[in-house]
Amino acid sequence: MTRLLVALTVTASLFACGTPCSRVAAAESNADEKGKGCNSSRNAWPTSRAQTCENNLANCTQNDTRQLDLYANCLNALPTCNEGQRTSWELQRAACSVDNILFKISTSCARGL
Repeated sequence: MTRLLVALTVTASLFACGTPCSRVAAAESNADEKGKGCNSSRNAWPTSRAQTCENNLANCTQNDTRQLDLYANCLNALPTCNEGQRTSWELQRAACSVDNILFKISTSCARGL
């Protein structure tokens, strides 16, 4: 129960702070850290990509920003990957994209990501 409350508090604080771009950038870095234990691929956003996203936010709809937040939340909810779990963990990470981003955000918004 305590873990659930902590997870909900962290998720709520991430949702409330910064922009959708900064939340996704932080979530990508967080997921990279969680994936270190199984040598998972790295997807952290460089500063230039985060800035491009920020510059493009005006082209994103309210639904787009909601989907970006859902994506960030999904990444933040990933478990820590341990040796021998790479394939299943990377599939979970990919599912965050498929479930929240792929075909769910507008083309004008997607161009800036």
